[in-house]
Amino acid sequence: MASRADPPPVQGTVVLIGGTGDVGGRLVRLLLDHTAARLLLVSRSGVGSGDRVEALELDIAGKDAVGKLPLGATVINLTEATPPTIAIEVVRNGGKFLETSASPNYVQALRRGVAEVGGPGTVVLCVGTAPGLSTLMAAELVRVKEAAAVDIGLELSMGRHYGRAATEWSIDALGRPYRLSGAENTIVRPGELRRSFTFLRGTRARPALGIGFAADGITDCRKAARPARVRTFVAIDPPFVTRAVGLLLRLGLGPALAQRKRGVTQVLRRLPETGQAHARIVVEAQNPEGIVAASHHVAAGDQAAVTAAMILATIRALPAADRPMPGVRTIVDVLTFAEALEALRHLLPRMAIETWSTDLNGERP
Repeated sequence: MASRADPPPVQGTVVLIGGTGDVGGRLVRLLLDHTAARLLLVSRSGVGSGDRVEALELDIAGKDAVGKLPLGATVINLTEATPPTIAIEVVRNGGKFLETSASPNYVQALRRGVAEVGGPGTVVLCVGTAPGLSTLMAAELVRVKEAAAVDIGLELSMGRHYGRAATEWSIDALGRPYRLSGAENTIVRPGELRRSFTFLRGTRARPALGIGFAADGITDCRKAARPARVRTFVAIDPPFVTRAVGLLLRLGLGPALAQRKRGVTQVLRRLPETGQAHARIVVEAQNPEGIVAASHHVAAGDQAAVTAAMILATIRALPAADRPMPGVRTIVDVLTFAEALEALRHLLPRMAIETWSTDLNGERP
């Protein structure tokens, strides 16, 4: 029997909205290598063409933009410039829409819109590295350990310059208060919650700052009536950058940074790269007494490459047309943590991916 990492090739049309960016470029190469699909890259510039690749110059937020997308296609959204109405129409017309955004407000607006209108198509939320891989890690712990709460720690490195859209989103998130998952009417500011995580075995814990991330697919995995609390923290390597950002947030400068996100992004992209590019994720499950009962750890390479591979793994795990899965779903509905790791190692054979888990009985592979 074929493994989930090597399913039949994807065919038909795959549309990449924002497909000329950092993640998009990597995803195009993976799709060309591992599928038989025709690719349509949607961007304002209309750049990108070649064998099986077609460019479409389009303002995705413009009037009647959805009418220019092929019916029944698999649509990958890589930009928050895409209005939720695009996803609504894709689902209503029987297509598949994969959403990569981490913004809780954006994801909730998309969820509400698709749920209200309905249709035979499918939207899958939280596809990528974080949320995405981190979602699968947390959901498994919540489900298996019946965790009352999970804390997710993400460490991103300055070993390379990330794409403009991803960098702008990160800066904008520093000025965006968010609702704490699992706590009714609790609004917190970025950086107000702080804690440390051990991202690599045998190393010291590093500081991380609380940031608003979409928690869809995690909170409702627990059988108990009350959903699990989910908090997400972000650390930047080297750690002094995390401390510097934390100081700016303590001084109340988060909103000012967010208002100037484009200019700040330009400055950051001119700074020298420091160290190697990597993405590390820690998820800790807590019991009702607040004691850490178990954890999952992943240490991998470039986050953009991991995100692209996670998107392809999700596409390949979606059910065939004769087994529709209509409505709003999350990555938890189509992949498991183990299947995601298998797919990552298959699609990124040259990347070192280290994983380990712990529980009250100690560490295990």
